[in-house]
Amino acid sequence: MPRKKVIVDRRSRIVQAADSLFNHYGFEKTTMEDISRESGVPRATIYLEFPTGKEDILMACIERYFGQMLADMREIARQSKAGRLETLRQIILHNILANYDHSLEFRYAPDNIDRYGRRVRAEMGKFFQERLEFYTDMLKQAAIGGEVPMDYDLTRLAEIITHGVRAFMPPFSHRFSREELEREATAFFSLLLSGAAKQNGLIGLGSHESIVRH
Repeated sequence: MPRKKVIVDRRSRIVQAADSLFNHYGFEKTTMEDISRESGVPRATIYLEFPTGKEDILMACIERYFGQMLADMREIARQSKAGRLETLRQIILHNILANYDHSLEFRYAPDNIDRYGRRVRAEMGKFFQERLEFYTDMLKQAAIGGEVPMDYDLTRLAEIITHGVRAFMPPFSHRFSREELEREATAFFSLLLSGAAKQNGLIGLGSHESIVRH
C-alpha cells in the first residue's frame, strides 16, 4: 500500500475514533490513551499527526463534520431531478435535520469550545461562507432556469436564507421534537422559496422586497 494512503487511512482512523469517544464521553474525559486504544494507533504516532493532541484532533473532527455536510449538499444537488428551488429546499431541510440529529449526541464540553473558540469560530466561518456561496449558486441556477426573476439580488436572498437556517439550528429557545422541527422548517422555507418564485413576483418578505430586488 502506498505510504500516502497509509498516512491518510491512519489519520482517518484517529479522527473517527476520537469523534466517537468525544461524543460518548465528552471531550474533557477522553484521554489520548483512549484515542490510541480505540483507533489502534500508538500514542506517539498520533502526536506526529496532531502535535497539540486533543485540540488538533477536535479541529479535525469539526472539519470532517462540516466537510461531510457540504459534500452531502452537493450530492443532493447533483442527484435531484427537481427544480433548483425545490432542490434547495430539500438541501436546507437535510442540513437542519442533520444538525438536530448530531446535537442529540454532541457532548463536546462547553468549556472546551470556549477554550478553543477562536479556532472553532474560524472553521465555522469558512463553512458558513462556503454554504452561502452554495446557496447563491443554486439561486443563480434557478434564475437561469426561469424559476426566479433575474433582477433579484441573489446574494442578498442567499443571506436571508442563511439567517433563516440559523434560526432552526441549536441551541434552541425551547426543545423541539424532530417532527416539530421538520414541520416548522418545512413551512418556513416552503413559504420563503415559493415567495421567491418568479410567478409570484415578490419574495414574500414584505418590507425586505426592496433589499432583494435591484
